Amino acid sequence: MKIYKNIKKCRICGSSNLKLIINLNSQPTANQLTSNFNQKEISVPLKLLFCNTCKTTQLSSTVDSKYLFSKYVWVTGTSDVAKKYCEKFVLITRKKFRDVKSVLEIASNDGTLLREYRKRGYRVLGVDPAKNIARKANRENISTIAGFFDFKLSKYISKKFDKPDLIIARNVIPHVEHIHSIIRGFKNLSKKNGIIAIEFHYLYEIIKGLQYDSIYHEHLYYFSLKSISKLFKKYSLYPFDYDKSPISGGSIVLYFSSNKRNKSKKLKNLEIFEKNKKLNTLSTLKTFGDKSRKHRDSLVKIMNSVKGNVYGYGASARSSTLLNFAKFNHNKLKFIMDKNKLKNGFFTPGTKIKIVKFNKNKIPKSSNIIILAWNFRKEIINQFDKTSKHKFIIPLPGKPKIYEIQ
Repeated sequence: MKIYKNIKKCRICGSSNLKLIINLNSQPTANQLTSNFNQKEISVPLKLLFCNTCKTTQLSSTVDSKYLFSKYVWVTGTSDVAKKYCEKFVLITRKKFRDVKSVLEIASNDGTLLREYRKRGYRVLGVDPAKNIARKANRENISTIAGFFDFKLSKYISKKFDKPDLIIARNVIPHVEHIHSIIRGFKNLSKKNGIIAIEFHYLYEIIKGLQYDSIYHEHLYYFSLKSISKLFKKYSLYPFDYDKSPISGGSIVLYFSSNKRNKSKKLKNLEIFEKNKKLNTLSTLKTFGDKSRKHRDSLVKIMNSVKGNVYGYGASARSSTLLNFAKFNHNKLKFIMDKNKLKNGFFTPGTKIKIVKFNKNKIPKSSNIIILAWNFRKEIINQFDKTSKHKFIIPLPGKPKIYEIQ
């Protein structure tokens, strides 16, 4: 079964001027969990490329979107941090854009964010390709269309619903193969004074924190301010402001509009910052690739040096890249605990580590716990007390380290 294809040209500009940054080897897709230890899996090349023409960082292989997203196992409401950030996100946009009355969210998942808007009197509509999760949202009275958003679906929405004042796409733009159709859809639904809020894992944060574990098949693109702005400009959508986000280990929310607005001072400063850091250059990306390989080797040494059993916490998609790249399998980790019930009882892709329900009492005292969902490390560590005497291996961001509760 062929579920992927390799690209020869940039998905954004069509250039063949693509340069290899890092090869993370062939791996199963991150969220394709297996219920049977001996079940065969399909591995896909996981290579990061840089287009030296339009400066967009992207994967070398495209996996069929229906294979990836039609049944999904990440639920936004699983994480307390994610839920709290949804509340904060609403308050920020509410303060910034007081005229907004209606909200459309692309890839709305279980409706966690839209629920916060609805509480405050906004009209809301969600779109999500995962039928299982869209059904869950609809059962909880968050109106959700089950499907992949594109230009065609935007025409359906514009006929059946009023155009929204605010369109939100949080951590979805990097996922889509047919990205030009998506942005045409945004343009089609955008009012003259409408706002489009795009949240994405920021390339600078990935490079600074050596977050190579965020490279997996669902994320086709790794955008900077410059690369995503250039793309949206093709469709007469212009950035005018941004905010920082804690999601994914360092994201930004970039605000676009159809009418050209004055850029905020901090957006202008970010443009200068990227230029000074030489963010959108081949040499910077190549250095990131070299450091990532060295980091992997350092983490392997730490894992080999600790005495006793090692347990995992957080069977996140990013953990799949880390586990496979470092070759930490079921012989290395006893099991991985995760609060997401949709993952419990399954095995991790490629490495075949059992995912179990969170129960801190399952882990013997003075054990080693590697926090694979390290972007939620504070939330995770706070679930244990001093008497547990655990050592926490924190792989990222930056150098891997061992932490003990004081």
